Amino acid sequence: MLQIVILLSFVFVQGQSIETKLVAQTELNAEQFLGADELGSLFFIQNQVFYKKSQNRMFSFSNVDLGEISQVDVTNPFKILLFYKDFNSVIILDNNLNELSERIDFTQETLFNNVLFVSNSSANNIWLYADDNKLHLYNYQLLSAEVQTQATTFYQIDFLALNLVSTFKNVWIQSEKEVLQFNEYGNFVQSYDLNGAEMIFPFQKGLVTYSNGIYKYQTKDSSNSIVVNHSGEIKNISLSGSSIFIYDGKTVFQYEMIP
Repeated sequence: MLQIVILLSFVFVQGQSIETKLVAQTELNAEQFLGADELGSLFFIQNQVFYKKSQNRMFSFSNVDLGEISQVDVTNPFKILLFYKDFNSVIILDNNLNELSERIDFTQETLFNNVLFVSNSSANNIWLYADDNKLHLYNYQLLSAEVQTQATTFYQIDFLALNLVSTFKNVWIQSEKEVLQFNEYGNFVQSYDLNGAEMIFPFQKGLVTYSNGIYKYQTKDSSNSIVVNHSGEIKNISLSGSSIFIYDGKTVFQYEMIP
């Protein structure tokens, strides 16, 4: 398996703006742009077909029996998650969009009758956030839950989850007002105010947030504005490595953050 590791040194001074530069533009016809990986591949959905567009090849995957794809996690290009919320199921794909496992029907395999969000984790695990308001680390090969957290209402009584994102080491549950962060063992790490951010993306020791045209890099104790000089329409946004990708419905723009 080919592994490419890109190491960049960023030193951000609190309050200092982070500049970006436009480094690439790629035409794309898609209903929804989902993101890119550090190998340069683009992921998108068109007519309920999931696509991966690399420099030399186009891969596709569809499952008409499960209908609409509710959520996709492409943070690990060798373990891609497709979540079909209406059927309470996940399909896991490899880097060529071949199925890594049988369809996982949470209603049959677990006690989670209504999974709301899924996100990647290490090895054979994935994170699940179910309607019990708890975060579960689920091993899809053993078909068992390895970790279960306290209900999010333990940390904030009116917590309503809107999104779930993760890295190999941490996972974040987003509400309208704040984020709850847990480590790879399901231990609570911290919470911090989001100030109404619409989208969050893990980056370095914090999160890149987006709200109404404003980008920020936020940690528990600091906030830096990110200057992205993009004046066109914004249909989808994603983050990969140190690049912010913006899709306007016709073109994917890649903006590199400058250390």
